[in-house]
Amino acid sequence: MFIEYLPRQTYLHRLDIRTKLIGFIGIVILAFIFKDPLYNLAIAILVGILAFSIRMPLKKIYDLLIPLAPVFILIMLFSGLNFGQNFHGTNGTALFYLLPGQHLGVTRGGLLTGCTFVIRIFTMVIASSIVTLTTPIDDFIQLLNKMKVPYEFSFIITTAIRFIPTMNKKRMLIIDAQKARGAKLEEKGIFRQIKNYIPIMVPMIINSILMANTLSMAMLNRGFGYTRSWTSLKELSFTKWDYLTIIMIILMVISGIYLRFGLNKGFFT
Repeated sequence: MFIEYLPRQTYLHRLDIRTKLIGFIGIVILAFIFKDPLYNLAIAILVGILAFSIRMPLKKIYDLLIPLAPVFILIMLFSGLNFGQNFHGTNGTALFYLLPGQHLGVTRGGLLTGCTFVIRIFTMVIASSIVTLTTPIDDFIQLLNKMKVPYEFSFIITTAIRFIPTMNKKRMLIIDAQKARGAKLEEKGIFRQIKNYIPIMVPMIINSILMANTLSMAMLNRGFGYTRSWTSLKELSFTKWDYLTIIMIILMVISGIYLRFGLNKGFFT
């Protein structure tokens, strides 16, 4: 899922990776300085507009958020039970109780806090996906090189990340093949599931070893490690659009900080 490049000709695709990372940091700062879910919802809508601008597939968003659904439910539950007493006014008043006798009360302030946490997670997940979907892996390698990270380490990290989608596809193929052979992978029980997934793990390990061996031979044939210098087909460079975007990001963050601390907005009411 990580570093799955989506080739497009959009504004975000043309930006430098450093500009995108600055934008991501700016969005995270704005998401964490506001406690009111309405302000965080506005930030989430902005991120949604950016995702729409790069034509991010709805299936990708679905695949990202569905595994987080249980986490969202737990966050709302625990926040509703534990965070209401931290706020003033009616925020600490229980809206309803989960148990008879007025036990385990769910408060308005707790639900608002839970909404804020959920929207923050949504914002960061989609924003980070926008960065990875609009940035080829070569740009990540160059960024690590500019940070003076040894090129061997950079190659290991980026290659491992690059093969995550490949290994996931192989995993799905192996699961389908084992189901076609009559494997019962949906049986309940921890030990039964572990036993059932052995026919999946063994082919996965063998495939990983074969892929690593093929990759090592390809690297040797291309003279990897012969020289310490590192050359790239395209060097990272800022354009006028990068500078303009960075200025807009800085102004947006400053405006958010002033709105939060100068005008004292973004709290619960």
